[in-house]
Amino acid sequence: MRILFGPADGYLYVMMGDGGKGGDPYYFSQNKKSLLGKILRLDIDHLPSADEIVDLDLWGNYSVPQDNPYSEEKDLQPEFWALGLRNPWRCSFDSQRPLYFVCADTGQDNYEEVDIITKGGNYGWSVYEGPFPYNPQQSPGSTPANSINPIFPVLGYNHSDVNKNEGSAAISGGYFYRSLTDPCMFGRYLYADLYGNDIWAAAESPENSGNFTTARVPLTCAHDSPTHCSSIPGNSQPAVGYISSFGEDNRKDIFILASSGVYRVVRPSRCNYTCSKENAQCCNVKIDSSKCDSDDDVLDVKVPMFLCVIEVLEVILQQFILLLVLSLP
Repeated sequence: MRILFGPADGYLYVMMGDGGKGGDPYYFSQNKKSLLGKILRLDIDHLPSADEIVDLDLWGNYSVPQDNPYSEEKDLQPEFWALGLRNPWRCSFDSQRPLYFVCADTGQDNYEEVDIITKGGNYGWSVYEGPFPYNPQQSPGSTPANSINPIFPVLGYNHSDVNKNEGSAAISGGYFYRSLTDPCMFGRYLYADLYGNDIWAAAESPENSGNFTTARVPLTCAHDSPTHCSSIPGNSQPAVGYISSFGEDNRKDIFILASSGVYRVVRPSRCNYTCSKENAQCCNVKIDSSKCDSDDDVLDVKVPMFLCVIEVLEVILQQFILLLVLSLP
């Protein structure tokens, strides 16, 4: 379960997996009364009355926003904002478009996906895995494909694309890059896979269309990284290990959480790369960030792109901080 607050409405969004049973054999994700396999939208600033808890069959001390989908479809559980997800692994709102809600959803056997989450949207699982019909090996029930109107992914890939030996994959959703630190990456959606050593950068054109062009972006560690980056033998890329998550700070800088440590995206010039937009006008935070993003700067998958990073936290210190937090009363 993951949580975040909507920057526009202030409500709490709760991302629920389908329960962990392989293939969702009981179709919890499509069950309109089960909270599993859903995104919930809750108002935690206003406590419900005892009557509301009973009438709406609520599970805790929260209220339900009046414009949740149940207001238009009464057979839905009131908490639902979206359904038909398997295991949303890292969702985010675009800081420049606070209603633009993106979730990566971990696949079952073959496909990993990224979805634009909309009110009442059904994202297909477990009738579909990504854009493909899914046929579980064992299932006591079923949801007919013609009974739902699925919203298919805007981005995705097959497991074999990232792990040809084992064929397994697990997507890690990220953020739309809105920092001025790397102006040539501005506006692209960054995401990764647990088993891949690269990150993908996806450019949307036109904006708000859901039409993305994506390309792998190799990581390179800056020569002046405060912590020395270990490298892959015979390769200049840093050995980041498993990429499990992303973070974004108040400056909109992006952090990459990996099994080897925590990395921050920095200026391309620190890795001796040339970015035509890395200049005083574009890197000055007092200048409108739109000047770092132009219509002719659509991501071209044929042009090599790189992501320059520094290691800011070693894995040993990362684990120590985690243990310290877990030991707090």
